Amino acid sequence: MSKVIDAIKFGVLPPDEIRRLSVVEINTSDTYDEDGGSIAGGLMDQRLGTLEPRQRCRTCGNISINCPGHYGHIELAVPVIHVEFAKHIYKLLSTTCRSCGRVLLTPEDNEIYRERRDEENKLFGKVSVETSKEIVKSAKKYKKFKDCPVCGMTQSNVKFAKPTSFLEIEEEEFDSDDESLIEEISRRLTPNMIREWFERIPEEDLKLLDFDPQVTRPEWKILQVIPGPAV
Repeated sequence: MSKVIDAIKFGVLPPDEIRRLSVVEINTSDTYDEDGGSIAGGLMDQRLGTLEPRQRCRTCGNISINCPGHYGHIELAVPVIHVEFAKHIYKLLSTTCRSCGRVLLTPEDNEIYRERRDEENKLFGKVSVETSKEIVKSAKKYKKFKDCPVCGMTQSNVKFAKPTSFLEIEEEEFDSDDESLIEEISRRLTPNMIREWFERIPEEDLKLLDFDPQVTRPEWKILQVIPGPAV
């Protein structure tokens, strides 16, 4: 009996899945040694596949015409932000609490928006653009140096400096000539800091912001490991 594909979902592979699918860790950019043999752990490692007509792949055992090639993985020295997801990352930094990871909405508003989303999903199969924009707008209000309505932590404003830099703006009060002055201090959010922030966001709050945690968690958009090309 034939089957028909109903839908295709695209997502981001989690780091552990990239490592699981990999046949070898690539740890050098070199390809061949002085004798013309492929270097183990290099970009032409024989476990990644084979190009030579009579040579067999060390992973599947097939010759080049039958070998599909196999992915490796490259561990990054430090995490980096994927430029394609910079706007998604900014949206989450602007609408969630740095401390508890919750969406910056009161419990009452959170419940109201959750019910509205569920109703729209049931009736139309998706959430309206108007509802999504309203949720983001309501959450962003707390970033202007207000306290998180869930944990009470004072929030800092976040600015996006293209292509992939994010600055956290904090207010600091000090006395000068018998009067109180407020100075804004900026601090760069490193990819590691952002990844740890996103790990604290619960799945239900991600759904509220139009993210499907079953397909893509936001911390996966901070790259720690990338697939290595198959041969």
